Amino acid sequence: MKRGMMLKGLVLIALILCGGYAFAADDAFAILDSLEKNYIGVERPGLETAMCKAKCSMFPDSVVSVYWAKGKGIKTRVEGNNPATMGMGPMITGYLGTAGFVMKKVSEQLKITKANCTATTESVTLKDGTKATQLTFIPNKGEKLEFTKLSMAVDTKNWVVRESSTMTKDGEVKGEFEYKDNLITKMVSLSAGMTMVITNTYATKDKFTLPEKTELTMDGKDVPKDYKKMTIAYSDWKVNEKIPDGIFVEPKTGDAPKPTESAAELFKQAQSAMMKGDMETAKLKLKQITVYYPDDPMAQTAEMMLKQLPK
Repeated sequence: MKRGMMLKGLVLIALILCGGYAFAADDAFAILDSLEKNYIGVERPGLETAMCKAKCSMFPDSVVSVYWAKGKGIKTRVEGNNPATMGMGPMITGYLGTAGFVMKKVSEQLKITKANCTATTESVTLKDGTKATQLTFIPNKGEKLEFTKLSMAVDTKNWVVRESSTMTKDGEVKGEFEYKDNLITKMVSLSAGMTMVITNTYATKDKFTLPEKTELTMDGKDVPKDYKKMTIAYSDWKVNEKIPDGIFVEPKTGDAPKPTESAAELFKQAQSAMMKGDMETAKLKLKQITVYYPDDPMAQTAEMMLKQLPK
């Protein structure tokens, strides 16, 4: 089992962030809709902006400035021009997602609709005795989605996902979730030969609950030693203060000529340019990805890296 498959499964899990009676398919979509409307993570009413500093144990000498604004999402800036740390921004953005920032609708991310999926519901009892409703979505014949079967056990009293199972062409990833005050405190992701555990702790700042620390442990024969344990610490939170000008300004794209290379080739060229210290070429290659390949999986990472490069 490759680490990439586990990480892909984790992304799917984070997004969706005692009987056997089956209900009508419409009920599954209605419950999913209610889940997406009711679970808001740390983005509670009254919180308009938030800023902090983040440090990762893998890069102890680097600091990431994190900026969040309601309706705009998260932007990051990595201090220093070390190419090895350029991936810290997207990484920290992802882990802030597990702590409840920038909650995205799983129905939109995975393109789940009544037209392309068959859905059922089933009442279940979890290991701790909690009554839940299990939703199961299966793509209709001919539909090519990111999953072949997606199930989630939803606690409809608190509107949280307690368990999930994501089947893809690469295999199955199972997830279990624990909460405190409707914020995820622990996520356990299981796949063949690999276990990933993410724990989040929180602190209060000006009456708002915000992430304080994220700890990640990975166990499995294919897990590199450097990835077995990692800690991200968040500090110096500032809420509802003005975010510096330019943070959410989108890069200009008019000066990016149409490429002949694929998005993957452009990304490799950008990485190579950064390693050589040629930031102008790196910016051009990343910009070409965001402009001409906006739907490619590389585009989001390219956009984040582009905003971290020195102007």
